[in-house]
Formats: sequence, structure tokens, C-alpha cells
Amino acid sequence: MGFLDAVLGIEKSQKKVHNTGKPFNVSMKFVPIRLSSGKEGKMDLEIQIENATSEYQLVSVDALLPKQVMIGFDPTGINKHIEKRLGEIKPAETKTAIITIWSNSQTKEGEYPIEITFYSHYLEYNKVLNYIKKKLTIRVV
Repeated sequence: MGFLDAVLGIEKSQKKVHNTGKPFNVSMKFVPIRLSSGKEGKMDLEIQIENATSEYQLVSVDALLPKQVMIGFDPTGINKHIEKRLGEIKPAETKTAIITIWSNSQTKEGEYPIEITFYSHYLEYNKVLNYIKKKLTIRVV
């Protein structure tokens, strides 16, 4: 069938799949730069993701906090995992995702790791083409 398509000039319309190399350029920052211990508060993790490929990328971001600490992605500090689906990002386009991290009256001071994973998906969010993992430290004073 491929030979006849070439002879008759029929083209298949398919998305090209890019699964080699680094798919994203990522920059992250905390606003404000730390949380307060012993009281309710929040901070935003601002993530900027740039598509570093020449094709569209279907992108999602996962964040994971340690289970034993009293910070979380909700005001009670119970939710330790969050996923943000950003949709398709065009080549060289940048999208911003904001993840809110909460402290409460039981939050102790210290430094807590947060693991961020950026996924490039194929056609739908169930299939992963590529991913990048980054680790940050949240300061609580």
C-alpha cells in the first residue's frame, strides 16, 4: 500500500513522533521564596515549559511531596500529589503552570524535597513518549 500511495500521490496525515533528546526547556521559581512554620500559608511554584522540539508536544506536569511532612497541595496538607495537564505546546512556545503549596499550623521548619516530572505524551495522556525529572527544595522558616 505504501508503494501505491507514493505512485498515486496520496499522503497519509500523521503526526510525527519525536522521542529522542530533551523535549523541554524548564525554569521554575517559588513565589514567595519560603513558607512560614507553625501557621497557615501558601506559596506558588511557577513553572515555565518551552517546547524544545520541532513538533507539537502534549504535556503534563506531576509534583510529589514527601508523605511524612505537614505541607501539601491543599490547605490541610493531606494531598501530596498533583497533576497539571497543559495540553499541546507548539514548537518554541512557552506555557506556564502554577502549583500552589500550602503549610498549616503543624508545619515544622526545615527543608523539604519536591519532585517534579514533566511528561511528553503521544496522542492522549495515557501514553508517555518522554519525561524529565527535577528536584527542588522547599524552605520552611
